[in-house]
Amino acid sequence: MERVGFHTPGTLNPSRAALAERCYAAGFHALANGDLSAGARWFGLLALLEPRRERSWAGLAVAHERSGKLALAAALYTVGQRVSGASAWLELGYARTLRALGRTREAERAFDSAAALSDTTSLTNAIEEERCPR
Repeated sequence: MERVGFHTPGTLNPSRAALAERCYAAGFHALANGDLSAGARWFGLLALLEPRRERSWAGLAVAHERSGKLALAAALYTVGQRVSGASAWLELGYARTLRALGRTREAERAFDSAAALSDTTSLTNAIEEERCPR
């Protein structure tokens, strides 16, 4: 029996932006639920769809950071900054990962850089809280 497909214009071919939003939502949901592998897959796809958006790289790096793949996470934070531009959020993740790797001097420089890139008081406060955990 031959399969017959029906195509309704616009319903089966979502835009690239719509696909990116779905990937972001699914990746965020996966991370929130502790499914780090699924989070990494969704954010990896998002990085392909939106390579110049920091959220793509931040999500992908966080998934690997939480999985304990710290060297890979640090590399992804770096690649993200090179592709999407300077970002306080990506630099903060990089600093956190460097500290976890025991590279404290480099981590301090990265925390300083994140603070310099910060454009809000709340982000600067978050950076300082990460720098000096209680």
